[in-house]
Formats: sequence, structure tokens, C-alpha cells
Amino acid sequence: MKRVKINRADKKAERALKRPPLKWSMITVLILCWILPLSIIAYAMLYVTTSKINKQIERTIVTSADNAIKISEMQMNAAITASKNASYLPTIKESWQQYKKDRNKTTLYGNVIRFLEQHYRYDNNFLFTTLMFTERPNEPYYTSYSGSANNVAYRTNLYFMEKVHPLVMEIYPNLDTDVKLINVEGHIYMIRNMMDSEYNPFAVIVMELDKDSIFGSLESTWGYTDSQVYVDGELLVADVGNEIKADKENFRTNSRTSRLIQKDGEYYTYTVRKPDIHYIGYVISLDKQLIIDETAAIKYVCAFFVIFMIPLTIIVFIFFHKKVTKPIEGLIGAYHIINEGEFGYQIERAGNSQEFKYLTEAFNSMSEKLKHQFETIYSEELALKDARIMALQSQINPHFLNNTLEIINWEARINEDYKVSQMIENLSIMLEATMDRRHRRFVTLAEELSYVEAYLFIISQRLGERMHVEKNVDDTLFNVKVPRLIIQPIIENAVEHGIIGQPRACVSLNVFADKDKLVVEVRNTGRMSKEDEEKIEVLLSDDYEVGELSSASLGIRNVNRRIKIIYGEECGLTVKNDENNETVSRITVKMDTTTIKDNK
Repeated sequence: MKRVKINRADKKAERALKRPPLKWSMITVLILCWILPLSIIAYAMLYVTTSKINKQIERTIVTSADNAIKISEMQMNAAITASKNASYLPTIKESWQQYKKDRNKTTLYGNVIRFLEQHYRYDNNFLFTTLMFTERPNEPYYTSYSGSANNVAYRTNLYFMEKVHPLVMEIYPNLDTDVKLINVEGHIYMIRNMMDSEYNPFAVIVMELDKDSIFGSLESTWGYTDSQVYVDGELLVADVGNEIKADKENFRTNSRTSRLIQKDGEYYTYTVRKPDIHYIGYVISLDKQLIIDETAAIKYVCAFFVIFMIPLTIIVFIFFHKKVTKPIEGLIGAYHIINEGEFGYQIERAGNSQEFKYLTEAFNSMSEKLKHQFETIYSEELALKDARIMALQSQINPHFLNNTLEIINWEARINEDYKVSQMIENLSIMLEATMDRRHRRFVTLAEELSYVEAYLFIISQRLGERMHVEKNVDDTLFNVKVPRLIIQPIIENAVEHGIIGQPRACVSLNVFADKDKLVVEVRNTGRMSKEDEEKIEVLLSDDYEVGELSSASLGIRNVNRRIKIIYGEECGLTVKNDENNETVSRITVKMDTTTIKDNK
């Protein structure tokens, strides 16, 4: 059964197959409408949330730093105020004036030590307090914080005279009424002059500040790791050995409030205050991991959100593949099977949904109807082919029979010999082939050649020695089935156009196999004119309308049409000139190879 080809449907199917498969369209939709929007939302959530958290962290850090610095400033102001007591209260000044009169060291010592102990021994802002008179600088008076051990006080006295005293002697002459803070090997000392009525320094008070008491509040800053304090750009206090990379040029600009700064991957707060004539800068280094950890939670949530999308996307893809893509692929596969000619093919239920159940039933119903319609059309086509073949066979030239009868009559009257009998026998063969009483569509090649032999015998009696016939037939092909009466009309055309009217001419018949094709080649002397070639081309075309034709012309047209009806467009009849000045008529038909094997 041949497959019915519907060109438009096939072209539409080809265009459809060139489009992207459904699964890629589905992946594109998932990416554009699911993964990409959710990723953007996750990023936006992360950005907004981390921004808010960072701002909140910054406010917390700045607020805690400002509060810590305020406490430190209060402690420092309390220490400065306490240092002024030595100048504002008359005890030291009067004791020194009395000493200048009576030179009583014991009284002076007792008065000074008693004053220092009363005002500074119990003040936790000071670890060690020293007072020395400018006229007797190498005889300082000491007192230490009550919480310090005696041996500490002793060691401090020695340390002061060795490390601090030389610096004090350099500083106090130019200090005037100001306060000077110095750092000596990590110890912070505050230096202040005590002035007489003429504003000349008569004594110097030096106090070692307790860093934990003065600057300990800085540790209450959120995320604190260490800190540094600068006075007029010079480092005063440092918790660690390495100096924080702060911008010292800004240490002379009052910032009032703290600022959170990120620099070189580190976080710190930066503040400059000016309580009096000096700029005090506070730099507090922060734990960056603690800051990062505050935003890590939201990052983990967003990461989990993104990771959660991956299996969810896979589940959605598997669902659509199983419920949509796979059933559609089944329908496409069934379409290809039907397109290959297997009409009536039925598919199992595609998918579990109601929609695909309906599509499956509709497809199977369509396939069954298509099979029925194809079988009906095919049967009608076969019947039509048979009718055409029978109609073509009925058109065999009656003039040939008339001419043959004239020859027989002529021979009978003149010669009265056995030729008459032979001609009658051959004529009966021709009549039998023409009438086809058994209504056979195909005969063996051997039987078809017997019709040719009968025709050639009869026509040779008419033409005599003017016609020479050559035959080259592969006898292994005798059992091959061929349509009836396809060779004799070609021989007739060769005789009519190649021999009649010529003093002497030759007709050759060659029959051979070419792969799965049977080729019948008839050659006759003489070339066709250009006009004859155009006539043959039109005669063998499908668009030619039959009018009044000669028997030979009608015969070759009928042969060509019958072969094409039976075997298709790849087979048929061609008539052409060749390089040997001969006209070559070639018949090509398909053959059943089993008949050749049986013959062998």
C-alpha cells in the first residue's frame, strides 16, 4: 500500500519541527518567569535588608562610641579640674612662701605631702602624683593612689626620676598655664604649672593618669577591639602596638559626632573633639567579623531561598515533562509512523489528564478514519488504472489489421504457398494479444516477445529485404512479469519512422537488467528531426490532450502512460537520438527479482 502524500501538511509539519522543542520553551519560561524573577527578588530583599541592618549597626556603633567618648571626656575633665586644685587652693603657694622665709624643709614637706594625699591619693583617675618646685626640681614630692602597693610607689619614684623628670624639665618652661599630656613608654602623664602672682611658674605638678579609668569607657563601644587617642595629631594612648591607619590631617577638625569608616577591609569609628584649645581624636577599631555576622543571617536566608528554588524548579520541570512534554512526544512519534504509511496506527493513552485523554481518542479516531479513506481511495485508484489500461488497449490501431489482411489476401492470390499459413498463425497471435480474453494485466517477458515476433514476421512479409532485425535478449529474464503490449508498439513506431520509405534499414531489440529495473531498448536507423523531437516531448508529457494521432504515435503515448500509472514517475518511455545517428526508444519498468532467481 502506498502512502498518500499531502504536500501542505508535510510542509507545515516540517516548519513546526524547525521550531524549538517544547522542553526548551518550558526551560526558557522557567528561567524568565520563575528563576530570574525570584533571583531578582532575593537580591532585592538581600540588598534592602542588609542596607537596613547596616544602617542600624552603624547607628548602634556610632551611638555607643559617642556615649563612651562622653564618659571618657567627663573623666578627663574631672582629672583636669582636680589638677587645677593645686593652683586654685592656697595651701601649696602659702607653704612655699613660708619656706622661702624660714627655710624649714620639714614643715614644707609635711604641708605638701598632706595636700597631695588629701586631694589625689583617693582619686582613681591618678595612679601617681608628683609635685616639684622649680627652684628645687630634683626634690619632688610624691603620692600614689591608695589602691597601689608600696613597692609600686617606690618603683614609680625611681621610674619617674629616670624617664619622666627629664621630659618635664624640658616642657614646663614653655607650658605657661596650659595642660600637657605626654606618653612615656605607654604611661600617660599630665603636666601643669603652678603660677605665682606675676604668672611665673614656681612649681610643676605631674600626674600619671589611670588609662582604665579615663579611657576604659571606650571599650563599651559595640564591636570594640582596641582604641587609640590622639592629642593634636600626636598619638597619646594605644591599646595595641600598631597604629590604626587614621587620617591624621583631620585631627584638627571638630567632628562632634562619631563616624563609621571602612578602610582597607577594616572598620573603625573616628571622632575629633575640642574641649578646650586642644583637639582630641578618638579612633576605635571594630571587630569586622562581628559586623559581618550581623548580616550573615539574612544572607543565609537568601542563599537558602535561592538553593530552594533549584529542586523546586527541577520538580516543576519533571512535572511538565511527564504530564505535557512526554505525551506530546508520543503524539509526534505517532504522527511520524502514520506519515511513513502505517495508517490506522493506534496509540495508548498519553498522559493522565482529561485533555490528553481527549487528544488520544481524537488521534486514534482520526487515524482509523484516515486508514479507511486511504483504502477506499486506493481501491478506487486501482479500478481507475484498470479502466484506463483497458481503454488504452482498445485503441490498438485497426489499420494494422486491415493492412495485414490485404497482405494475406495478396499472398493467397499470387503464391498459394505456406507463407499464408504462417501469416495467419502470427495474425492470430496478434489478435489474441489485442483482444485479451483472459483480461491479464501482466504477462511474462517471453510471452510479450512472442507478440513482437508475430508482428515482425508479418511486417517482414510486407517490407522484405528492406528491413533487417537484430535481437539481443537476456534469456534469464524470460520469467519477469511486464505489462502486456508495451514492446510491440515501440517496434511498430521504429518500423514506421525508421524503415518505411527507406531502401534498407535496421531495427535492433535489446533487453537487459539494470539493478532492479528491466530495460527494453529499441534502436532504428535514422535520426529524428528537431520537429520530431519536440513532437515526441509533447506527446509523452502529461498535459498533452489526445487528438487525431497515427497508430504509432498513439501507441507510444499509451505505452508511456500505462507504465507510469503502474510503476510511477520513475519508470516510463523515452525516445531520443544518439551519437550513432540512430533513434533510441527505451522502456524502463520495475521487475520482481524472485522470477529471475526461479528462472536460474
